[in-house]
Amino acid sequence: MEIDKFHVTGFRPVRLTVDRIGPFQEKLWSFDFTDRHGRPCNYYLLASENGRGKTTLLDLMACMMDMLGRDQLNEFGIESLDKGGGRAQWDILLDIDQDGKKSSYIFSLIAGNIGEGTVLKEWNHEELEKIGAEAWHLYGFRKSASGRIKTIHETNSWVNDFSILLKNERGRRLLEFENDSLTYPTLLYFSAYRNIETISESERKITTPEGWGYNIVNKFGKEGRQWTHSLDNLLVWLKWIDDGRFERSLAIVNKRVFRGKNKFLKGVRKDPPEAIIENEGHEHRIDQLSSGEKSLLQICLRMGAHMTSNTILLIDEMDVHLHSKWQHKILNWLKDMAIAYPGLTIISSTHSREIIRAFAFEVEEKGLRKSGYLIENDLNMM
Repeated sequence: MEIDKFHVTGFRPVRLTVDRIGPFQEKLWSFDFTDRHGRPCNYYLLASENGRGKTTLLDLMACMMDMLGRDQLNEFGIESLDKGGGRAQWDILLDIDQDGKKSSYIFSLIAGNIGEGTVLKEWNHEELEKIGAEAWHLYGFRKSASGRIKTIHETNSWVNDFSILLKNERGRRLLEFENDSLTYPTLLYFSAYRNIETISESERKITTPEGWGYNIVNKFGKEGRQWTHSLDNLLVWLKWIDDGRFERSLAIVNKRVFRGKNKFLKGVRKDPPEAIIENEGHEHRIDQLSSGEKSLLQICLRMGAHMTSNTILLIDEMDVHLHSKWQHKILNWLKDMAIAYPGLTIISSTHSREIIRAFAFEVEEKGLRKSGYLIENDLNMM
């Protein structure tokens, strides 16, 4: 597979099937990521009270995406898959352009305690045709009766070549802030525990941020106290490489996070090297922002630094630390992002009735293909 002749033109989830994982027991649970017209969603909302399984599903999707680019697995990293009888299948509509030839496939990621040759969801010819795919391919890892984790092989070598290609491209330099032209798919996962903590290290130098460049999966939670894991280091690095991304990052943050306030991300100082917030003429560090501001700032900066032209964005508890006005702000911002970037798929979770009402499942919006799931005792579809 020649890298310069291979481009991913679409990487869009269409269905997740789950069995015996977390609260999803006793039957196959199926989550349909298509809208009322059968098109893959660009914005999907998981809604429920706490403890119903929203985070379980997001963790699972990140785990399954992370199987790509791997020759072997020692563990899945999810207890139900590693120690229980859990299994899952995540079906993705994959569009490619190889040597000028365009093709579309259902690309099924499979994980867990599943027999050889077994799948949780079979795709027949009519279903493939309806979704716009010409063939169905499998990739993943299954846990055998002996406890060993084995690769799910397919006779079509293209699938393995695709995984190897992604593996070899890890760390490749991205050139843009938001919507980089690199077409390889990536998944960005923001946990509910978003925070920016005070950097504990006194020694700081201009150095490559942890996780810089292309990665198949990026996970973000609390911004570490270590310098290389910090947003301060990211901003200092963007300033130092001086390729326009620093200025763009400031403009985007100030538009989305601080618009309408006497507060803005001013830049970075040299000594000590750190980001500066100006608030009504006074300067302070980014770790001194409010919890809601820190949550929005983290999503904005990390997303811009790591997204490619085919990105799956997972945000757990998107409303955490946000009062009603800011809940509407992040929802509208994400809707705008889904419209602006054709290769972006957003899957977020919430327990906020404010978000659920404002998402307006029943209302069609230009440029949006939306749907979701209300996880209750009987898991009624929204």
